[in-house]
Amino acid sequence: MRAISSILGVFVKFIYDGLASIMPHEPAQVSFFALSIIIATIIIKFLILPLNISQMKNQKKMAKLQPELKKIQQKYKNDPQTLAAKQQKLYKDADYNLAGGCLPMIITMVVLIAFYRVFLNPQTFAFKDPGFYESMNKNFFYIENIDHIDPTLIMPIVSALTTFLVNFITTKNPATQSAENDQAKSMMMTMMVAMPILIFSMARKYAAGLVIYWTVSNIFSIVQQLITNKLVEDEVDDVEEVKGKGKK
Repeated sequence: MRAISSILGVFVKFIYDGLASIMPHEPAQVSFFALSIIIATIIIKFLILPLNISQMKNQKKMAKLQPELKKIQQKYKNDPQTLAAKQQKLYKDADYNLAGGCLPMIITMVVLIAFYRVFLNPQTFAFKDPGFYESMNKNFFYIENIDHIDPTLIMPIVSALTTFLVNFITTKNPATQSAENDQAKSMMMTMMVAMPILIFSMARKYAAGLVIYWTVSNIFSIVQQLITNKLVEDEVDDVEEVKGKGKK
């Protein structure tokens, strides 16, 4: 993890130096440091976009499987063992990867932990020049120093709200709505409520810079998930249309 934090620290410093060289004056409201975090977050999200696209393709496969999956669920609803076996066979035959959505989430959490280490020791991982870190601006609009917590609770609330929206929009994905059993749906609903509370609790205690990273990452994910939902919805509509024509 230290190696990842070192890479992220160098990356943030590189962006900071780039901003300082191309912009004659540092913006009064948003410091180069804050801008570096935002830009680094967006670039990282774009770098893992291929994984998200793979996840979307996996979800589109699920959309195509829904009619057959519904038949299996209805036929074997009173026989959980046979239902599980039939579902596994259906997924295998369609080359559908049940764990396809885990990797982007794991990478997101690894980056979050690595960023936390950067903010915990910025002079170790990013700004190593003696005295430079203490002298640089670290403001972000109303927050005077993003190296400290946000005492107003505005950023923690925003981070919790965007976390809720990411989870809520994800539950609206047509590819997974009918595929999930009652236990999975209940777990997802619990996560949708529990995660924002957890993030709010953490954001109250951690540096505002880390909260900015999480919030920007969430906003990117919201837009991405809305696009994914739309594409998968179109896939479901196409399947239903073909199914309707077949009945005629």
